Amino acid sequence: MVAFCVAVTLVALVVRYPDTFADANETARANAALDLVDRDVGAGNSVFADQQLLVQARGLIPRDESFAVAAGDPQPGWTDLTAGSAEPFLRYYLLPRRLDPNARWIVCLGCDRGAYPGAEAVWEGEDGISILRRAS
Repeated sequence: MVAFCVAVTLVALVVRYPDTFADANETARANAALDLVDRDVGAGNSVFADQQLLVQARGLIPRDESFAVAAGDPQPGWTDLTAGSAEPFLRYYLLPRRLDPNARWIVCLGCDRGAYPGAEAVWEGEDGISILRRAS
């Protein structure tokens, strides 16, 4: 019985190993072809149509400050995930910054800017996205 199990394992290894190894190499090559921003943003590509929002948010919002996410009506360039997944993704992606609805920094996804009097746009992208900052 043990000899049979060893034989089946060896046959499976000889038959499946080359394909498995080739698949692993193909995946590694695809990952190596990504640029630094794609590697950093990762899953955010399926949530946000414009990677620059993520790059700018990390660069503009100080690490020791908090931020809010305000989403309005879906815009034409948004994915199906934008409205529902933006806040949880940004909560993780912008760590150690903390999510706070009363924060000075607002990641605006098609939001009503009138709801934030005195807030200025420090970055604006396409499809209704921007980063706002309230006065101190």
